[in-house]
Amino acid sequence: MSKLGVGIAAKRVCGRGFHNSVRLASRQPLVLNGIEYATDNYTNVPASIASRVHPHPQLPYLENQPLALLRGEIERVLGARYMPIRAPSPVVSTRLNFDELGFPEDHPGRQPSDTYFVNKNTCLRTHTSAHQIGAFRSGNLRWLLTADVFRRDEIDSSHYPVFHQMEGASVWNHEELVPGGSVEQECVAMEQKLANVPMEIQDQVSVEDAGGWQPKHEANNRQGAELSMRHLKATLNTLVYELFQPRWALESQSDEPLKVRWIPAFFPFTSPSFEVEVWFRGKWLEILGSGVVQQSILDQSGLADKMGWAFGLGLERIAMVLFSIPDIRLFWSQDKRFLGQFAKQSGRSLPLMTFKPYSKHPPCYKDVSFWLPPNFHENDLFETVRDCAGDLVEDVECIDSFVHLKTQKASRCYRVNYRSMDRNLENEQINTLHNAVLDRLRREFSLEIR
Repeated sequence: MSKLGVGIAAKRVCGRGFHNSVRLASRQPLVLNGIEYATDNYTNVPASIASRVHPHPQLPYLENQPLALLRGEIERVLGARYMPIRAPSPVVSTRLNFDELGFPEDHPGRQPSDTYFVNKNTCLRTHTSAHQIGAFRSGNLRWLLTADVFRRDEIDSSHYPVFHQMEGASVWNHEELVPGGSVEQECVAMEQKLANVPMEIQDQVSVEDAGGWQPKHEANNRQGAELSMRHLKATLNTLVYELFQPRWALESQSDEPLKVRWIPAFFPFTSPSFEVEVWFRGKWLEILGSGVVQQSILDQSGLADKMGWAFGLGLERIAMVLFSIPDIRLFWSQDKRFLGQFAKQSGRSLPLMTFKPYSKHPPCYKDVSFWLPPNFHENDLFETVRDCAGDLVEDVECIDSFVHLKTQKASRCYRVNYRSMDRNLENEQINTLHNAVLDRLRREFSLEIR
C-alpha cells in the first residue's frame, strides 16, 4: 500500500445501528482529489482509502502491470466493435450506485458496514454498473468500461478494499434483432468458431430459473430478447475460451476440453441473469456475472427502443488465477521483482507465465479479544486494522468466541497476521502498530478489550 497521505479525512463511523457507541464524525469536510465534500454521520472513508481515490483508475493502465495486460487482452478478444471507456472519478451519488439500478432500500450494499460513504447521498462506487446508464446516455451502445471499485470487506489473500472491474455491454435497435439480421449473423460466426474448439459448454439453465423474461420483452419483443441472450452467451463463451484455454492446455496435460458452465443468478439490473464458471485446477471458479439489461435501465438511458446485454468481471480474480498470484496485495507493489515478471512476451498479447514468489517473510501474529458491543460488525474491526497497518496486514481471522454463562456477554478473539511482502518485520514495530489498533478500537467504538 502506498504511504497514507491526505490532508483532511473524516473520522470513521460504522453502520447506522452502532452510532450510540461510536464517536460521530466531525463535520469538517472530506477532501478527495482536491474537492471538498460535506460529511455527516454516514461518513466512513478512512485516510487509507481516501488516499486511493483518483480521478481515473490507475493500475489497469500501468506498463507491465498484470491487470493492464488482462484488460488489454479482453479488449483485443472482444474486438473493435466495443468502445473502451476509462471510468471517471469513483465518487458517485447513491442514486447512480443504487437507485437507478434498482437496488431495494433494504439491500445490504446500502449499509455503511459494506459501502464507503462520503455522506448520506454520496459514496465510492461499489461496482462498475454505477456508470452503466451514463455510458449509454453518452451515446455508446457497445462498450467496455474499466474502473476501480471500493468495498468494506474482510481481510485475507483474496480480498482488498480497492479492486478493479470491467463491465461490457451491447445493445441494438429492435430492427436489428430479427432473424437473419446483423446480430444473428454475429451469433452464427461466433458459434461456428466455438464448435471447432476443445471446449465443453454446460448450459442447461432455464430462463425461468435465471429470472424470467421481462414483461416488456415478453409482450413486445420476445424474439429480440432471446437473440440478445444468444449473442451474450456466444460472446462470453468466446472470451472465457480465449482467456483460459492456453493456460488449461499447458497445465492439464490431457486431451480433456476446457469446461464452462452457466448457472442462474440474480442482479437488480439484468433479467434473465447468469453467472459463468470455468473448471480450473480441480474446481469450478466463478468468472463473471451477466444478463439481459433491464428495460428500466435502457428507458432511463434514453434508449427505450433498444435491447441488449451486459456483463461484469473482476480483473484481480481472473489475474490471480491465470498468473498464480497468491496475494491480492501484490497488485499494488512497485517492486521490480513483481512487475518485471510481467513484461510482454513476443508473439502473445497476454504472457503465458506463472508468477514466481521472490520472498516469503515470516508472519507476526497478534490477538485482540473483546466483549461484543450492540450491533457489532466485524468489517469495522477489519477497517481499523487496515487503516492503521496498511498492507502490512495479511489477514484477520476470528479464532474464538464464547458467551459468559453469568453475564450472557458475548466475546470474540481475532488473530491478526502481520506480514510484509518485501521485508522482515521487527516485533517492536508490530507491537506499536497493534497497540495503535487497540487504541483506535477503544476510542472510536468503546470496545472493552479483554
